Parts: sequence; structure tokens; C-alpha cells
Amino acid sequence: MSDLRDDERLRSLLRRIDPAQAASDAGPPAFLRALRDRLAAEQAAARSRERRRASRRFGWTLAVASLVVVATVSVALGGQRAEAVSPVPLSFTAPAPVPQVVAEATDALSGPAGVENPARRVHTISWAISIDDGELQAAVTPQIVELEWNPDLSGHSLVVEGRVQPGSDGGPGRVSATDTVVSQVTFAPGEFGVPSPEAPPATVAGMTELLTMYGMPERPSAGDLVQSMVTVMDYWTLSDTQHAVLLEMLVSTGGAASLGQSVDRLGRDVAGVQIASTIDGLTDTVLLSSDSGRIVGVETMRTVADETVPAGTVVEYRMWDSQEEQ
Repeated sequence: MSDLRDDERLRSLLRRIDPAQAASDAGPPAFLRALRDRLAAEQAAARSRERRRASRRFGWTLAVASLVVVATVSVALGGQRAEAVSPVPLSFTAPAPVPQVVAEATDALSGPAGVENPARRVHTISWAISIDDGELQAAVTPQIVELEWNPDLSGHSLVVEGRVQPGSDGGPGRVSATDTVVSQVTFAPGEFGVPSPEAPPATVAGMTELLTMYGMPERPSAGDLVQSMVTVMDYWTLSDTQHAVLLEMLVSTGGAASLGQSVDRLGRDVAGVQIASTIDGLTDTVLLSSDSGRIVGVETMRTVADETVPAGTVVEYRMWDSQEEQ
């Protein structure tokens, strides 16, 4: 395997372990590449995973980089239990026009009991399919990430292993946390790498600036916008007003389609809005809470089969605003 592809494996692995990490344009640090080469020589390299995330432009930190040592060895030694290769897809009913779905979500977001101010903390649940040497593998379990950081770029992250309780009638299972700690990192002031510690104003211009900091191109497609939005929401719990602006921006791309109503993997009522991913053959489904109107999840599915993954396979999901369900 080439160094370039191996470097991407490290980026992917770090991205899955903790949202505090991000790839710099220069690639992984030399000591991480050396660690990778040593593990490869011992035939204990971590599994490669299909990823859709673009390379991130943030700094590497020693504290975050140390996570890859723990997680790589854990995966290589089979330290994590596995669930099914891919989860059951969500099912949707009664689709309404996208403008109506967004209008209802925006109306809910204007209520008095929502998130008034953005916060430098997140509670994220994520899962992704695993591919090794061109073959689907039993996937690592979901991971629950608690991240909190401060204006001085100090902070703390905790990652615990999740489990999936079987769903009824063959439907999607419900995700819950376990007591198994995957990693725990404390960041000293200045160690946490983000483009800016300041939250943007809840305007189209302000949110555009924020998304651009996190990789959105100048003329974004709906897929570009969602990809950058996912990264932002791995760092920030945004206000309801900021969520409303994101929905306005998503509709303005003209690339969204309504799927209808469903229940997500935390048992929450949601509406699904689907867009084409930035990777051919994949779609992203943005999940809007039927109660709050907030963006509470994004799921990625392969719609066109490739040499490894059949069409209709869920390849990744992320969920936010899940504290009450955990």
C-alpha cells in the first residue's frame, strides 16, 4: 500500500476516534508515520474504512495524536466487539415537499425552549462501515464522544464504546452507551486545534464563513454544505437560530429531496431530507427532529454498488443532541 493511502488510513482512524483531530495539508506527523510502519511490519495495522470526509486543514496536536496509538492497537488486536457489517436502514413514510419540511422545522426552532447560544461542547454518536483489503468486515461498534473545549483552546474529550440493542420486527436497533472507555484526552491551553474559537453570527454570511473554515468550497453543492456542516457540528453545539440558517442554506442549493417521517437510532421522531454526497454513488440523509426542528443526524448510504459495498448499504451515521437519550 502506498504511503499516501496509508496516510489517509491514519486520517480516517483519527477522525473516527475523536472529533478533536483533523488532517493538515502536510499529512500526519513523522512519528505517526513511523508508528504506522512499525505496526504494518508486525501485521497489526488498523482496518481501512470507506470514508467520505475531505482532508481537514487543522493542526495536529500531540495529545490527539496519542489517541491513534491506543485505538490502532485496540483494533489491530481485536480489542473491540463487533456488530453487524451494516445497520438496518431507516424507513421513511409520508414525504412532504422540502419547503414544507424546512418551514415546519424552522417554526419549531423559533420556540422558546431551544438552544439559545452556541456552545463549545458536543455529544456525538458515530458509526462507520469497515473494509479491509477490499472485503467488508464486521464493523467496530458505535462510539459516543463527549467533547468540551474552551476559548483558550484547552479542553477534554471522552470516547466510550456503544452497543446496539436489536430493533423490533427487524427494524433499526437503538444505540446506547457502555462503560467501556476507548480514549480520554485532556488538552492544555493552545493544544486543541480549530480554525477559530469564536462562534459566528447566526446569519447566512456568518455561517458561510464558519463552513468555509471547515472545508466548504466557494460554490458549494448540497453535498459540500452537508459535509462541512457535519464537521462543524462535531465541534460546536450550534444555536437554534444557527440551525435555521443552515436549513435555509441547504434549501437554497436546490439539491434536497424529502424522504418523509421516520424514527432514528435513538428512538427520536425525525424527518429525512436526502441529498447527493460529494462522492459518486453515495447519498446523505439529513435528519431533522420533529420536536425541536434541529439537525440531529446525518446518515450516508451507498445507492450504486461498487466492487465491495452493495447498493442500499448504510456506510456511516452520526447523531447529535443525544444526551437525554443516553
